[in-house]
Amino acid sequence: MRAAVLLGVLSLWLGACRVQAAAVFAHFMVTNSENFTTYDWEINMKFAQQAHIDAFALNMAYGDATNEPSLALAFEAANVRGFQLFFSFDYAGNGAWPKATVIDYIDQYGSNSAYYHYKGKPFVSTFEGPSSAPDWIDIKKKTGCYFVPDWSSLGAKAALEASPGVPDGLFSWAAWPWGPNDMDTYVDASYMEYLDGRPYMMPVSPWFYTNLPGYKKNWVWNGDHLWHDRWKQALYLQPEWVEIISWNDYGESH
Repeated sequence: MRAAVLLGVLSLWLGACRVQAAAVFAHFMVTNSENFTTYDWEINMKFAQQAHIDAFALNMAYGDATNEPSLALAFEAANVRGFQLFFSFDYAGNGAWPKATVIDYIDQYGSNSAYYHYKGKPFVSTFEGPSSAPDWIDIKKKTGCYFVPDWSSLGAKAALEASPGVPDGLFSWAAWPWGPNDMDTYVDASYMEYLDGRPYMMPVSPWFYTNLPGYKKNWVWNGDHLWHDRWKQALYLQPEWVEIISWNDYGESH
């Protein structure tokens, strides 16, 4: 009887730890915050907190003039709101980030009380950039960051092989079904299989419509009940993190 009670208490404790370990993020396009004031950042963070979102993943393209002023305001607002932020370096928008610049950004903001940490380390992600995978050997060594890139163009297995031992986990961008099909979890399962116990960041998105001729993008994907289905899948798979795509990517309608 006593053993059964102890087992029950242990199960509850482990369950609580699991809930505390998991977090939900929202992908935030910094380039779309050009005209933000501190108040704009604060009100967006307030809405995110009301939706139980733990942090914004700040997507930044290299050389974007919005980055510097927006980051200063964002971290100021996050400290006021008690909200968290972390960097998602975009290697597709304006090309690859120089290694030294990435290190400078993490060094500058990684110790900020509003910067999201995982296992005591500043959490860092990317949008693509697998050709720069070797850079992260030095970046991790010099910054001590916890690195969870999105190298979805390679798939899970090849992403882990791009620079073996460098990713601490992986983020997948595969949040939408193909054509008229409903969303499934085959890609998620592939990531979780190849990660083999390392943490997975699962994407969740309500829909995807875009018509941007400059980027040769013009499509709409099935999303009638995607938001509902995807959260059910996340609850079933129980990834370490969920990242919503997105908070403000207006050009892709999500």
